Amino acid sequence: MKISYNGLKEFVEFDKTPEQLADDLSLFGHAVESVEKVGDDFVLDFEITPNRGDCLSITGMAREIAALYRLKINKKDFAVKEEDLNKSIYVSTADSNFCPRYSARIIDNVEVKESPKWLQEKLATYGFRPINNIVDITNYVMVATGQPLHAFDYDKIKGGIIKIRYSIKGEDMITLDGQVRKLPDNTAVITDNEKIYDLAGIMGGFKSEVDEKTKTIVLQGAIFDQVIIRKASKGLNHSTDASYRYERGVDFEGTIYAIQMASSLILEDCSKAKAGKMVDEIFQTIKSTEIEYQSGKINHLLGTNLSEQEIKDSLERLNFKIKGSTAKVPPYRYYDTKIWQDLAEEIARIYGYNNIEKRYFGKEETSVNKEFIFREAVKDFLINIDFTEVYSYSFSDSKLMELLGLKTDEVIQIKNPLSPETKYLRPNLIVSVLSQIAKNPWSPETDVFEIEKVFHKEKEWWQLCLAITGKNEYRIEKAIKELKLDTKIIQVDQKILDYLKIRRPVKYILVNLEDILNNEWKYKNKISENKYKNISKYPPTVRDLSLIFESNTKEDEIIESIKSVSDKILITELFDTYHIDNNQKSLAFHIWLQDMQGPMNDEETKEIINKIIKVIEDEYKAKLRTKE
Repeated sequence: MKISYNGLKEFVEFDKTPEQLADDLSLFGHAVESVEKVGDDFVLDFEITPNRGDCLSITGMAREIAALYRLKINKKDFAVKEEDLNKSIYVSTADSNFCPRYSARIIDNVEVKESPKWLQEKLATYGFRPINNIVDITNYVMVATGQPLHAFDYDKIKGGIIKIRYSIKGEDMITLDGQVRKLPDNTAVITDNEKIYDLAGIMGGFKSEVDEKTKTIVLQGAIFDQVIIRKASKGLNHSTDASYRYERGVDFEGTIYAIQMASSLILEDCSKAKAGKMVDEIFQTIKSTEIEYQSGKINHLLGTNLSEQEIKDSLERLNFKIKGSTAKVPPYRYYDTKIWQDLAEEIARIYGYNNIEKRYFGKEETSVNKEFIFREAVKDFLINIDFTEVYSYSFSDSKLMELLGLKTDEVIQIKNPLSPETKYLRPNLIVSVLSQIAKNPWSPETDVFEIEKVFHKEKEWWQLCLAITGKNEYRIEKAIKELKLDTKIIQVDQKILDYLKIRRPVKYILVNLEDILNNEWKYKNKISENKYKNISKYPPTVRDLSLIFESNTKEDEIIESIKSVSDKILITELFDTYHIDNNQKSLAFHIWLQDMQGPMNDEETKEIINKIIKVIEDEYKAKLRTKE
């Protein structure tokens, strides 16, 4: 958003240069992308984060400057003489959630003409094209206060009726840009008893346009729901300055002030104009937000040591009202300040992010998660014997559970499931694994496993499920043997396969993970072997080796032999295997070399590779095929 430097000075008096102001505000949470000199002024281009809709105005940014420098904002009062115009409007809404407040005023005897030069120059600074004095004033007030305004031609509204409702399928309207827009269902519109004349919160309609013949206007300042405006804007693929602000939240208390300001400017520019009484329909009151906080928690979160008085002072600078340990949120921050952590963020901005000391975690604070390491060791073993790990959602299909003989009264039911397939939490992993296999029902060979939690009403625990399709039963048998499991292989019933449309036989095992942890499986010892080491800042050097071995040589043993040659061998990866004949096979390896002290040079690399070749040739009677 672009804001004039001189314009800011009209709202708050400060003595910083444009460049100093840009730097300070950037550290205060409002990044300034550029500072551009325009005539006798400067324009600051702010990148306003989506949660700070309150800063999409001169007033909003002036409030931030006042808080930053401990200043007071200059808020001008606008006195408007109200007269009885003998003209009325009748406001109603179909949904108070969508339009909680609607403020408006009739202004009679207006003269629609070219705007005064000062106004045109201000609007040009903010990127607006001057149209006429009425429209230009509403745009300027929106930029100044953050409250979108719109002016209707009163005589084009049948009976002064303002009905705020949702569109019906098939409806369309012509907007001010001359486009015929087909309205998505539930787009908020404003109508009289005959026609749609406004696309609420986004753009006015052609049928209520203010033009050179307009003599009486209705000046509207309303509050519209963020989500509904966002959906409508997206559905129409049409965004405006007004919708941009409504989507991010507009101050519930700002409608009256904005209409007063616009009315004052219109009366000043149109000497014969008369302002009617203010109409202010509050269909739904927005409750003020009060947040309890604890100084200790805030200091712990920020890593600071601020006193209660310093915290109170910081929040009061941002217009929070403090009573004891409760902060009352200003109405313009209603949309983004909900919890005590939000207060902590505000305090951090006042204190200065650059003033918060760096703190590092000490080694004594780390601990070994043995259960996690154990699960990872089991996964590594299963992957090494050519199983593929799958991840599933924790939900379960009641029909599938019924076919598997599982009782739904023993499992956990979701209160508000998104679909029948997500009604229960899974009682075992075969439910999830079968659902994964069903995604590729014609695959001739599928060897998968999952290690995750399962749920019953009284408890939850970790489980392992291995499943295969095809003729690879030997892999499950190997897993049972190596992991020392006391279990049997189960074949899935044909009724279940038909329900899931799986076209291959499926066999599986289910094991509670604690049963593996409690046996004498050799990988259990790896829990104590896992150690962390520093990461080198120097890139690795990769070399490939291809050698010919006897067919019965085990790949795992070769990899361990290669790793033993040097501590500078980071990774040894088998990437290609093919059998030459019954007695010989070719194995190719990626070998990653890395030094913590500096980049590997050619001489060091060549020496390590030659040592690897000699070790492999001596231990396995292998022959070098290629060397790179």
